[in-house]
Amino acid sequence: MEKDLEMLKRDRLSKSMMLKQAMLTVQQYLDDLRGFVEHYQFTDKEEEIWFFKVEKPRFARWLIFYSELLNIDTTKPLGINNKLKDHYNEQIRYINRFYRTHEFQYQYYRLGTDELDHLFFLRGASSKDIRLSSVPRVDPSFGTGHEYLFSRFMAFEMLQGHLNDLMVDQHHSLGSRQPANFDTGKLKWTGESLNLIEIVYGLYSTGQINNGKTELSEIAEVFQRVFQVNLNRYYRRFVEIKQRKGMSKTRFLDEMREALRKKIDDANGFTTREG
Repeated sequence: MEKDLEMLKRDRLSKSMMLKQAMLTVQQYLDDLRGFVEHYQFTDKEEEIWFFKVEKPRFARWLIFYSELLNIDTTKPLGINNKLKDHYNEQIRYINRFYRTHEFQYQYYRLGTDELDHLFFLRGASSKDIRLSSVPRVDPSFGTGHEYLFSRFMAFEMLQGHLNDLMVDQHHSLGSRQPANFDTGKLKWTGESLNLIEIVYGLYSTGQINNGKTELSEIAEVFQRVFQVNLNRYYRRFVEIKQRKGMSKTRFLDEMREALRKKIDDANGFTTREG
């Protein structure tokens, strides 16, 4: 399926036509998958859980992604201006509202836990005794409500990354410049770019800039220009942070904290000895 989708990008189609064809392609593969499941007997509950938690969402996320992208593209204002940026930001706010509406399930998805898998990903299972946000109704023979939510979470994470990239590209196209008296050539980020991404997300998450009303893309753009580093794919790199195992997910921020603490302790010790 992904090879077919990649081929579509190479065809000389308009963007809207390409998106519509992509949706049809994904739907065809989902129909094939449905036909397979109708004639397949899962070996046990674990296999059925795996299919609806992991495998089917890998297909379904693309249908949701292209559908949302088509809606965004067909409703965007004409021209490259602040209205277009506002349009993209409104889509990101919509995604974040969806995350908040389904906060319990989203945290369950992000943490990769499995305690409720038998309720969430087995057909016919019921979670009515658990007080959760509403779960969409789906065809019970080929899905579960939580399988659909997981597909949507995956699609929206992809969509967020795409929208952030579009806003960064738009910013470049507007030819933004630094003040004439600001020489960025003297400063260059020489550490891992992933470390800088931790800082960007930390500043954004704690609302340190413009009373928390600055968009993530704007903060990333400033750091890119000041430190001459490519952060265009910062949202996709953030996925690496979320998926860290065997280490702190805020590894670099922890390292900074310890280094600063040591600096303070050393300075206090020096002051005490001199005093």
